[in-house]
Amino acid sequence: MKYKACVLSFFIVLTSILFFNSRCYSFPQSQQDLEYIAEHLVFTGIDSDNLQPLVNPEFTTVSLASMALDENDIVFIVATGSLKPLQQREVIILPQKIMVWHEVLNIIESDKAFAVTYSPISGTLATYNTKRDDLYLQLQADGRQYNANSVLMDINTNSRWSQMYGLCFLGTLTGRGLELMPTYWTTWDKAREYFMDKENAKVLLTPRTKKRYGKDPYGSYLDPESFYYNDQLVYPVSNIDTRMRLKDMVIGLELDKKLIAININYVKKKGIVNFFFDKYALVAVHDKKLDVVRIFDRTVWLGKDPLVIVKGTNRNFKDLQTQSTWDFDGVCRNGNYLGSFMKEYYGIYAFWYSFAAHNPETELIPGKSEVPDSALEIGVFQDKTIGEDLKGPVENSDMAIPWN
Repeated sequence: MKYKACVLSFFIVLTSILFFNSRCYSFPQSQQDLEYIAEHLVFTGIDSDNLQPLVNPEFTTVSLASMALDENDIVFIVATGSLKPLQQREVIILPQKIMVWHEVLNIIESDKAFAVTYSPISGTLATYNTKRDDLYLQLQADGRQYNANSVLMDINTNSRWSQMYGLCFLGTLTGRGLELMPTYWTTWDKAREYFMDKENAKVLLTPRTKKRYGKDPYGSYLDPESFYYNDQLVYPVSNIDTRMRLKDMVIGLELDKKLIAININYVKKKGIVNFFFDKYALVAVHDKKLDVVRIFDRTVWLGKDPLVIVKGTNRNFKDLQTQSTWDFDGVCRNGNYLGSFMKEYYGIYAFWYSFAAHNPETELIPGKSEVPDSALEIGVFQDKTIGEDLKGPVENSDMAIPWN
């Protein structure tokens, strides 16, 4: 059996190389790049009729949903509404065991439209704002793949979209992009505890269809030997990046058309990772209460050195410079920076092999842009004492709490 698996893996990698003619493809920058995607789609044998999206489905409360969900079930949390602490925002919670059969869920209302998209083969999860000018786009999977990632179509114009990029590559809307919305990947026990008794949170009801929602056609996130963890690929990709394991889950962050992949398990293991990304000073923190990685901007006051975040507790963390206390919504609750706010950035979730194939020039965490542990231990980074310019209370921060 192991011999067959090895032969299959070798065949897939070889097919990938031959299929893509060894071309290294990166984030689309031109019409030619978009045409390249359209010319290299893989047919899966599954058509759009078998991947009908959910449109304005029914929801229930967190407490009632517990009767249909197990503690370790994977769920996706999508935050909508105005900017507030996550527990106070309007959220919808979607079980992966339902989404795997539909891949797209559309919410279309008078004042908003968004689509939660999930590609199980590439592990890609992204929620897009689908309200564009006078159009309320309704997306669905069309059954084809590019670099093992789902191709989407909108029924409004019949255009085709890359789920990984959130970008239209074929049709009337070619070249148009979609804005990401805050989305988190966790387990039901964490989500239930976090949002219990919160009227602003609702959970997707199991649709009344003949689909086997208790059976994942691709494997199981509870089985370490299943497709979601092993090194076997189903569809070809343009290149294999060996800097991480194929199915390592990353958060892909795009800022100013540059990309970085953040290894989720690495951040969870370390608790907090300070890093630089182009002109941005960022920090990835493990919010243990929800068991998710959240990414914040450490530049709270323009013109001063960015904060360096150090380990805290399950409820908060501190900065090295002033020892101010921050919560996992990026708000300073005590200390010199009281009343300040760190901007949160959101990316997409994806398996490393597919994200890297789409974006071979991506930076990586862990990587060279990470602030070394030695700087946290002795308080010196790049031959400069951390926090020299932050003695005494900090007032009039550039990033005051926006919901105040």
